[in-house]
Amino acid sequence: MADAPAARGGTVIRTADARREILRAIRESLAESAAGGGAAREGPVEPRAAGPGSAVGSTGSADPGAKPRGSTGPAAGASKDVVSSFTERLAAVGAQCTVVRGEAAAAHALADILTDAAARRVVGSDAPLVQRLLSALGDGFVRERLEGLSRDGLFACDAGVTTAQWGIAETGTLVLESAREKNRLLSLVPPIHVALLSSTCLCDSLGDALARMSRASHAITLITGPSRTSDIELTLVVGVHGPQVVHVLLLEEEP
Repeated sequence: MADAPAARGGTVIRTADARREILRAIRESLAESAAGGGAAREGPVEPRAAGPGSAVGSTGSADPGAKPRGSTGPAAGASKDVVSSFTERLAAVGAQCTVVRGEAAAAHALADILTDAAARRVVGSDAPLVQRLLSALGDGFVRERLEGLSRDGLFACDAGVTTAQWGIAETGTLVLESAREKNRLLSLVPPIHVALLSSTCLCDSLGDALARMSRASHAITLITGPSRTSDIELTLVVGVHGPQVVHVLLLEEEP
């Protein structure tokens, strides 16, 4: 389906080719802006289907130290400046962040986040890390799986837990790729969204993130803070069209 041809102006364009061309144009435009209006790079810049190679946000075995073409941020790990910038921007857009080291600490932190929010009924994505952390929750929680869960059951959940494939330090944005896990409903429907993100997956900018995204993803969700909307009088309301709370669990690698 992704390669189905579409006719436009007498020319047959394949969807996959059009997608690559759109992403290339966006990256070149961002590169020009970052360079102060300099000339764009010559030749197409192909997106790379490279995962971070860590347990969070990756299903592949790509070299975590490899730096994709067009990438400007760290690939093997995130500097303190990038982590600080990301957490500061998260706070600025109304999201919360807890930095932990290792999976055991992440399990404790997840339990604390859910307890503090009085979130008892929790649904998780199919990501292995998510399932392991949910399994570690105590008896005070009701753990649901998206598969087989009815629409009413999903809306009855207090929190959804997913991974995020990338984090953009410049804007405090989470990037979720559909090819990595079943996450879209879980990041939109429950009033609380907890996203697990590896610090190795932090990017400096949107252009950096675009260069690293998987070509296999049919849907890419960008999340910058909780859901917000306002009426004609500019009265801001949080959580009308999505989660009221977005909490990022940022996992740093154990020494």
